[in-house]
Amino acid sequence: MNEKAILEMERCVLRNTRAASRMMTRNFSRRLGRFEITTEQFSLIASLAGAEHDSVSALADYLAIERSTLSRNLSLLEKKGVVQKRAADKGNGVIYSLTAKGQALFEAMVPHWQAAQDAILDVVSREELDAALNVLKRVAKL
Repeated sequence: MNEKAILEMERCVLRNTRAASRMMTRNFSRRLGRFEITTEQFSLIASLAGAEHDSVSALADYLAIERSTLSRNLSLLEKKGVVQKRAADKGNGVIYSLTAKGQALFEAMVPHWQAAQDAILDVVSREELDAALNVLKRVAKL
């Protein structure tokens, strides 16, 4: 293989973002695992704590995940009593929200989430992190 191509692979966006994603998942899982909630479920709970989304599709788009993955996680969280669903005001859609148990769980997880966030700031500055997040948000809209 071409040596230049091999060297360029070190700059591969896919490889580097996947490696960073795996490290982030491990970092957050270590801290949130005690709640028996996956990192994906935590993101879902946090999204529901922050705002109501007018459909499952809108929530899937917001989280940039497949609707089937979202539905599976919503079902698991519903069985745990963390989320509840209700009919949408219009049409035959469904809207999910946190239950009181879900809100309490979210509030209990926040300090552990914050510790995971702070661990990242041990490696990069706030400015670097903010710049990286801005780039990732733009790329996520591709």
